[in-house]
Amino acid sequence: MVIAMTAQDRKWEAESDARTLMDSQVISSDKKRLTAAVKAAKRMAAEKEKEARAMKGVAKRKTKKK
Repeated sequence: MVIAMTAQDRKWEAESDARTLMDSQVISSDKKRLTAAVKAAKRMAAEKEKEARAMKGVAKRKTKKK
C-alpha cells in the first residue's frame, strides 16, 4: 500500500536529501574522513555478506511435514 506524501513531507524529504548531499561533499573532500568511510563500508559490506550467506542457508532448509 502506497501512502501519498503531503507537501510538508515532500519539503522535509527535499531538505533531508540536501543535507545528505552536503555531508557527502564534505566527506568526499576530506581525505581522512573518506578513507575511514571507505574502510567502514568494506567492513559493513563483509558483515552483510555474512548475514546474507546465513539467510541463504536458512532459506535452503527443508521444512518438516506434520
